[in-house]
Amino acid sequence: MKKKTTNDRDDLSRQREDRGLGHLVAEVRGLIQSARCAAATTVNTLQVHTNFEIGRRIVEHEQKGEKRAEYGAELLKELSAWLTEEFGKGFSERNLRSFRAFYLTYQDRPAEIWQKASAKSLSVNISQQPPAKSRNPFTLSWSHYVLLLTIKNPEERNFYEIEAAQAGWSTPEFKRASLPPVFTNVLR
Repeated sequence: MKKKTTNDRDDLSRQREDRGLGHLVAEVRGLIQSARCAAATTVNTLQVHTNFEIGRRIVEHEQKGEKRAEYGAELLKELSAWLTEEFGKGFSERNLRSFRAFYLTYQDRPAEIWQKASAKSLSVNISQQPPAKSRNPFTLSWSHYVLLLTIKNPEERNFYEIEAAQAGWSTPEFKRASLPPVFTNVLR
């Protein structure tokens, strides 16, 4: 199908206005954009909660098993192979280590994973409170948390998490904000 040019779009806009459709089109456009945004937010929330729960289950399994480092490495290797075979990409040993680290870093937060869609809204409300006190303990995308896991200082990590949530930083904006570190500038 031929891509519409600016002139084609302008002609369509004039035709809509001539028939009084401009307002209707704007309303429908808003509904579609809102639904897409809500769907993306819900998917991100479920992904973060799922990764947290996978990490929790890995840690709990390790604590019941042997304490040797080789056991943990073998466990992740085997689990990665099983999950990748059944679900495809996204379950590499590296990702499983990230899920485990995510759980260990944020295990004090109450987390509930929703296994099926419900009438409950999973929308994320960003408030002035730190994420740990909000209804949803994880207010950022998985990509944000992967970046946060690279920050070893808990106060610095909390600072960036709150700033990213309140400012609505995308992942690239988060990366830019943390280099040079805003946190160290705030402490001065």
